[in-house]
Amino acid sequence: MKSRILCFGEMLWDIFPDGAIPGGAPMNVAISLNKLGSDVFMLSSCGKDKHGENLLEYLRENGLSTQFIQQNKYPTGLVNVHLSDQKDASYEIVFPSAWDYIEQVEALPEFDVLVYGSLSCRNKVSFETLIGLLDTGALKVFDVNFRPPFVDQDSVEQLLKKSDVVKMNHEELLQLSAWNGFDSTDLELAADFVFKNYSLKILCVTLGAEGAFLKTPNEKLYQNGFVVDTKDTVGAGDAFLAGFIHQYMDDKPLDDALKFACQLGAWVASQKGANPPFINENMEKLSERKIN
Repeated sequence: MKSRILCFGEMLWDIFPDGAIPGGAPMNVAISLNKLGSDVFMLSSCGKDKHGENLLEYLRENGLSTQFIQQNKYPTGLVNVHLSDQKDASYEIVFPSAWDYIEQVEALPEFDVLVYGSLSCRNKVSFETLIGLLDTGALKVFDVNFRPPFVDQDSVEQLLKKSDVVKMNHEELLQLSAWNGFDSTDLELAADFVFKNYSLKILCVTLGAEGAFLKTPNEKLYQNGFVVDTKDTVGAGDAFLAGFIHQYMDDKPLDDALKFACQLGAWVASQKGANPPFINENMEKLSERKIN
């Protein structure tokens, strides 16, 4: 029987210079998981406005239920996306947004996996709703997602201490270790420190184009990145996480899950926007970057 996965958090519009594209890390993860065949649903909120109606329609078009998408008096989330010459994205996230006010749901179905991020905790209402969800026996997957100025050490550390599987990028790893007085820039040492400090089961650190590495109590695995012509990096980390969760819950070996996650993230980076079609035969042809 398939594991049932709940994705909690923001759903919004990424505003690019040439137009708006649906986004938000939890929604991107949910859509990717659904494409991969997982049984997934989402708890979020949008506004009672045209942007909100269009997002609800977008979820339906991508095969996701809108049963647990609340609508409130706040505007649907918007993010102004700025791309560097290297196609890396930076974000200007409008506050307040509807997803800052996700209320608790009494009749939520049972779920085996809970996926959540740090950005959705920037406001007290959504944060307290998430804290309530964490008091279950589900596997808790935390996507550390630092988006200054919405980075609060206390709330992030509360989530880390309740998490089982944690994904972050190398910059977030160094920030977390620095918060605790560990000032080395050695990623392996920083990962060892964060892993032990927060008593994690799995820590996955993404390295952009260079790939990722994964740490468990007993092993450390590495995966090179894949060569692609990057269009933009929006949603690449979300696809990576979805790929890893899908493989992990399907009991695939960790090294296979890590490789598939890197392939999926690279493929999304080679396409425009966060949720392009997945074309398996193209992804399988991607070649690994050579490490000098």
